Amino acid sequence: MQKLVCITTAAALALMPSRDDVSEDRGEDSLARLAVLSPDGVNGTGPSKMRRLHSLDALRGLDMLFIIGLDCVLRAASPLLLSEEGTQEVWRQLGHCSWEGLTLYDLIFPIFVFISGASMYCSIARAEERGVNRLMLTGKLWKRALILAFFGLLVNAWSMRDSLSWPLQLSSLRYASVLGLIGASCALAGSAVIGLRRKWCAPVLAMGILVIVWCLQTFGGNMTPEGCFNAKVDALLCPGALHSGSFDPEGPLCIISATALALLGYCAGWLSNAAISMRRQATALILMGGLCITTASQCGAIIKGIWTPAFVLAAGGVGYLLLSVFRPLCDAWGREKKLSMPLRMVGMNALFIYLLNHLPGYPQLCTEILAQAFRLFLHEPAALILTFTAQLIGSWLICFLLWKKRIFIKI
Repeated sequence: MQKLVCITTAAALALMPSRDDVSEDRGEDSLARLAVLSPDGVNGTGPSKMRRLHSLDALRGLDMLFIIGLDCVLRAASPLLLSEEGTQEVWRQLGHCSWEGLTLYDLIFPIFVFISGASMYCSIARAEERGVNRLMLTGKLWKRALILAFFGLLVNAWSMRDSLSWPLQLSSLRYASVLGLIGASCALAGSAVIGLRRKWCAPVLAMGILVIVWCLQTFGGNMTPEGCFNAKVDALLCPGALHSGSFDPEGPLCIISATALALLGYCAGWLSNAAISMRRQATALILMGGLCITTASQCGAIIKGIWTPAFVLAAGGVGYLLLSVFRPLCDAWGREKKLSMPLRMVGMNALFIYLLNHLPGYPQLCTEILAQAFRLFLHEPAALILTFTAQLIGSWLICFLLWKKRIFIKI
């Protein structure tokens, strides 16, 4: 374990660019100060030489499409397009593992944390170019974390509405949330890199966190839902209800693990802005992805529910590999803006469209109305496929209209 961590850390440091890691010939993007579910919302005054990476917006948009309904479309369409074995595999990949293991859907949320970490590098560098005070910059990160935690609490309260009683008992609420984990992990990672003032500290700190978490989970409990170290921490530190009964996948220790993933994403943002050719950037991202995945295979069980180090490294590795593909596709070719725009429209308003699809009654009402309409002239599963597809297109059209009006939700 320690040997592999040392090898990975050394390789990460070797791949990191020098201090002059921002190319001076990059023009300012008019959308550079707009933020969505990432610390890009930290703004200052004056011009910025660092442009917004289209690849991050596009990758965030693809990730959000899976969250708001693309998975439902693929599940509904699989029986018509694939054999029974193929359909079962699609359904398995588009669902969560019960405990140990890894599926495509297990990676959706962690990839979002990784993207947030990559965006954080751009945001912090932009703010520093404008001369924003470090203390003020850190304060904005934590303000954002609190706002996301509040939204996460509202989403939890609505999803638990059937089990809540009136008058409301605070002990019956679930306080840990997806949005809360994103905000807290990015705030912790951002505070660390701002305080340390050395970019090369990010991969070292990420590996240090994972080593500590590995020791705690290995020697502080067993790898079962009831006996894991996370369950002990959540019982002490998490008020209210827990998502999985004995532990919460967005609990305090999971936030610490997610902080390491955000730091790995920060390194990806660093590499993507390095003053080297696009080919070398993509090569470095691929090597980092391979190193993370190789190390993950030697770090014990991959368990998404408690964010084991192996899971974090596997998610980080996939994030590096995805970014190595999206970076040249969205940022290098002559028509990259047009090619990536459908995904970027969603990625640039990801927070809004996520909250809209969790608005009380909105998704259920849309699904019911569309399903009844399509069932008037179509049989299942065609009616179900069109229902999910129409709902997904509707969400995309909302993002398109917001983009046309240059309205971008930021925190």
